[in-house]
Amino acid sequence: MKLLFAVAILISFISVDRDFRYKCDYKANHDTLVVMLETAFPGREKAEVCWRLARASLMMGEQAQTKEEKREHFNRGIEWAEKGLEEDSSSKECYMWHCANVGRKCQTYSIMDQAAAVPVMTKDLTAILDRFGNTEYSEAWQALSELYYHHPFKSKESAINYARKAAVCIPAGELRISTYTYLAQILYERGWSARKRMAAAAENGVEFKKQHDSNIQKYSYFDGAQTYMPWSIKPFVQMSDKEEAALIVSYAKGLYNSSKDLTPVDKKDYKALEEFSGKMKQ
Repeated sequence: MKLLFAVAILISFISVDRDFRYKCDYKANHDTLVVMLETAFPGREKAEVCWRLARASLMMGEQAQTKEEKREHFNRGIEWAEKGLEEDSSSKECYMWHCANVGRKCQTYSIMDQAAAVPVMTKDLTAILDRFGNTEYSEAWQALSELYYHHPFKSKESAINYARKAAVCIPAGELRISTYTYLAQILYERGWSARKRMAAAAENGVEFKKQHDSNIQKYSYFDGAQTYMPWSIKPFVQMSDKEEAALIVSYAKGLYNSSKDLTPVDKKDYKALEEFSGKMKQ
């Protein structure tokens, strides 16, 4: 009987996730999950429902019109993620969506107030990347990159390396055009020459090979571990930042145009990619 329930809830997760991706009716998604939570088994199953509730809450917050409404949804998302961690303290998804809701909530406040959220978000991402060693979790690397890139006292070079790692470990079957666009943007903004990149990569290559207590520290030197990237047959160190940014844009466009399974979010992300591409040519 328990096996039958497990199969049933797995099928329900597949249906809920598909609706999330294609229908984008996040309130309906949230309401369905609330009902599912009532029959889910304690522990991992409930945690699986809770992180999806946190995800739906975040998207509802994104769609809300006022700061007060946004905070209400983000707070609910934080609570759902925390409830999920009470059920399964090793759930990387609960940590991820807790971090995302905390991040979006802090953006509704002043810069001074936003600083208070940084340690909370860092703790979540450290749990995923260091404590549990999930180094192929693309979303966590991108979140860490954005945290570093927009923080006045953190390394933008590390942020670019985290974004690069996020891009190369996007799961098979996911387009994630927004990740490629983000990496291309921050490379374009930095604008290093090929010579400067080569020198930095040589230094970072030595550091990357060293023994590190933290994956976060290790991958801050990720450019030193690269020879070729998926978007270019040209060696990594023989191109400038702006040249690589253009190659990333071209690569992402190719992925999009060859995909036969596009979601509304994919289409929205592609529009943002094209807008950035137009700015690069100006």
